[in-house]
Amino acid sequence: MAIRKANQSETDYILRISGKMVQESTAGYAPNNDQNGYDLFLPLVQNGAFYLIDEQYRELRGWILLGSEWNSLTAKSIGHLLHLYVFPHHRSKGIAKHLMQAAIHDLYSRGIYTVQLNVFTGNPAKALYKKLGFRSISSVMELKLPKLSIGNM
Repeated sequence: MAIRKANQSETDYILRISGKMVQESTAGYAPNNDQNGYDLFLPLVQNGAFYLIDEQYRELRGWILLGSEWNSLTAKSIGHLLHLYVFPHHRSKGIAKHLMQAAIHDLYSRGIYTVQLNVFTGNPAKALYKKLGFRSISSVMELKLPKLSIGNM
């Protein structure tokens, strides 16, 4: 298992295909869309986030996008694990766990001692996150409002 930082062409490839994984990654909350990878992740990459990839025999098996930012509430840098994905035919091989551990190690080596991530309800990766010691610190709630015509307001 070789985990390393993605080069520019690998980053471009991941951005190009990651829109096809949005529905799965969001547990059905958002639809797959070719543009989603760019819309969701390119701004993060442009602000310093980067991908670690797992490859074997020059085959990409999965990736994790990680970044960091200053948190004014805690007055500390916070690491963020922004997108974890392992191709279905490579799952249950420990790849996601190793990608997570590599990302956490990278952040730690840069003096970042708090790591956060967002996970959608129903995403099976939540079990892995809990095994690695992550705990819930907040909850996002949503209310869907009916669509009204201008005349009904």
